[in-house]
Amino acid sequence: MPFFISFLCGVILFYLFNYFPFSSLLLFVVFSASAIFRRKAFLVAVLVIGIFYAFLRFSPLDYPADVWNSGLRVTGRFLTQPTAVRPGTDIRTFAINRAFDPESGVEIMELRNREMGVFSDYNIGNDAAYELLLKTGGNSARLNTGTMKSARLYGSVIAAIPGKTKESIFDTLNLYRNDLNDFVAGRFNTDSAGLIAAITTGTKGYLGRDVRNAFNITGLAHILSISGTHFGLFSIMLFGIFSFLIRRLPYNLLQRLTLYLTPLQAAAVLTLPFMFMYLGISGWSVPALRSFLMISLFLAGLLIGRKGFWLNSLLFAAFVLVVWEPDVILSLSFQLSFIAVLFIGFSFEKGDGGIKAVDEEEEEEEKKESRIVRYIKNIIRLSVVVSIGTAPLVAYHFHYLSIISPLSNLLVAPLIGFVLIPLSLMSSFSFLLTGYYIFGPFVAVSADLAVKLVILLSGIPFAAVSVASFPPALLIFFYIGFFIYIVAGRKKKFLLLPFIPLLIYLLLNVFRPVGLSVTFLDVGQGDSAVIELPDKKTIVVDTGRTGKEAAAFLRYTGKDDIDVLILSHFHPDHSGGLQYLMERFNVGEVWDNGRIIYPPEMNMNARHRRLKRGDIIKNRYCKITVLHPYKEFYTLLGGEDVGENDSSLVLKLTGENGSFVFTGDIGEEAEADMLYIKKWLPGDVLKIPHHGSGRSANSEFISGISPSIAVISVGRDNSYGHPAAGMLKQLAGAKVFRTDLDGAVKVTETENGFIVKTYRDFQLEKADSPGKEMDNIRRLFLSW
Repeated sequence: MPFFISFLCGVILFYLFNYFPFSSLLLFVVFSASAIFRRKAFLVAVLVIGIFYAFLRFSPLDYPADVWNSGLRVTGRFLTQPTAVRPGTDIRTFAINRAFDPESGVEIMELRNREMGVFSDYNIGNDAAYELLLKTGGNSARLNTGTMKSARLYGSVIAAIPGKTKESIFDTLNLYRNDLNDFVAGRFNTDSAGLIAAITTGTKGYLGRDVRNAFNITGLAHILSISGTHFGLFSIMLFGIFSFLIRRLPYNLLQRLTLYLTPLQAAAVLTLPFMFMYLGISGWSVPALRSFLMISLFLAGLLIGRKGFWLNSLLFAAFVLVVWEPDVILSLSFQLSFIAVLFIGFSFEKGDGGIKAVDEEEEEEEKKESRIVRYIKNIIRLSVVVSIGTAPLVAYHFHYLSIISPLSNLLVAPLIGFVLIPLSLMSSFSFLLTGYYIFGPFVAVSADLAVKLVILLSGIPFAAVSVASFPPALLIFFYIGFFIYIVAGRKKKFLLLPFIPLLIYLLLNVFRPVGLSVTFLDVGQGDSAVIELPDKKTIVVDTGRTGKEAAAFLRYTGKDDIDVLILSHFHPDHSGGLQYLMERFNVGEVWDNGRIIYPPEMNMNARHRRLKRGDIIKNRYCKITVLHPYKEFYTLLGGEDVGENDSSLVLKLTGENGSFVFTGDIGEEAEADMLYIKKWLPGDVLKIPHHGSGRSANSEFISGISPSIAVISVGRDNSYGHPAAGMLKQLAGAKVFRTDLDGAVKVTETENGFIVKTYRDFQLEKADSPGKEMDNIRRLFLSW
């Protein structure tokens, strides 16, 4: 065990060194001194090996800059079935084996063994291996808190040649998976098919958004990702069946068998091939491989007669996975699985270091309560332990906590784990071998029942609560606290230690004054801003092209409701995400410029309000004044597109200590028209019109507002040349922030002026000096 811990610590130290070099060196010195003092100097060598191994295997997570908007020739295989994105065009995940510049033929080493999305209107069959000529898209990374920094690489197929890459066993397995997925999708109800595919082949593409959300709310999302739960339950069932059958073999046969193996060992031998088959149809994903490894180690432990070394098995599994792929240690899936197993192990551990295991004879002798009662207690205990152990990570990354999780795990998890998983897997093996899905009717009934139960439980009020962002330091203190609790012998007086930092943080936030703030989101070449009022009300101004960035930010801040959603005009870079937000949040009101015609299929349950110049909306903390347009305003120059831009809603938000002006995409005519109400224009913070376009740089209009802070919402490397040099010249007297350079920009009013935060202020940076490392440490205690 010390060997595995030392190696894993070495890998962790390598990744920490980039951001905390001096702290990493200090930890290295402390570890080395402790090992040498305990006469275990070899552990220092193992630690160093871990560091150098991670260094040798290190590859940047970001794509090279020159792969965006360029040609690309790749060889590899498709991992997923086509999913329609629009009529005639599908998207699939493609695993790159090798990638080349199509003009020079030079290999792009950074793309080896990476995955990308491939759009195609070709009729590409199920042959897994292909050589593709692609045109890649632009860098779609969005620099917002609550979203992933790195973007996925996408490409459109120009030409496809099947069979260029030598087909491997993985390609063959992928073909079988695709055939099985096709059968399941056609055989069962849509939602049930999605659940069955998720737990057998690991394919989640068939799951609808509502069903996914229901599994999240009920705390059952882990069931949709093949993990130790699936392998564990399936192996338990098979192990039990084989044990039962072996013990009932004819005496002569059983006697011969026991000369070589005990019945338990024989059952373990028979179970392993089925585990390997499950791993094959699940796609060899890292979580599935990790789970297979853990169960295999347990079964191997039975073969050698040692069941008690669960912690060694867990650490060995982590060691093997990190050797296979060092950066798996940064994976949230790995962290959640590892922590869940760790908490389960410590929870069920006896004082002598073994796991509590009750055999059949002990059950009969010591049973003071029924098996059902004991089963229910263990299920509840297991669910509570896993929920507590993983709750901080889940809350930090997904911004919710499932309150109903213990109940849903008690009711639904056994149905899926002990009925649906075994039946669907045995039917899948049968289908792949014979073409017959033997337990089809039973699988259909159990899947339909499981989905209905999950949807029913998710509809219970307060089934889950939203959690606003909190500093990552709280995560660190929580798990350090539990580590101290375990090391200190699990004394009750130390049990509250992990929760003390959380209580302090909550108390500080309760008494912290909250001012009006506006966050201008990075939505690429578009606009979206979120206004947060002191009374916790939320206003969204424009949605961007998809609404996904705004939705992610609202979840990050713990919001379930949008009190007011404002659309400046109907162009898709401002209103394209309307339906996306309407479907996912409780929207109270929708305001617009009075010139938007909504499609009849859109479900507009919110109150609709058309605004015009002169309208004023007030509450206790702010006032919104409508500056443009008025009913009679029409443009004389330009076409329909220019007219729509110039009809953008222009609002002035006035708080207790400052004001913000939102300008949509207005241009020269609208700006000139508003000079007639010049006395109403001045504002402290200006959202620059039309992404900094040169035709919006009316000097008299900009000087009339006279902002001290200017924010330009613009896409990086956009084809329009935004922001224009003329616009930047007009803003010489203001502090200028750009979403393409700074990411999301948050401006908060205070009695002493404005506080400005940007996305980059919260990101760890490579540290080459003590000062920069201290900045990174400070960032661990910050939240948006």
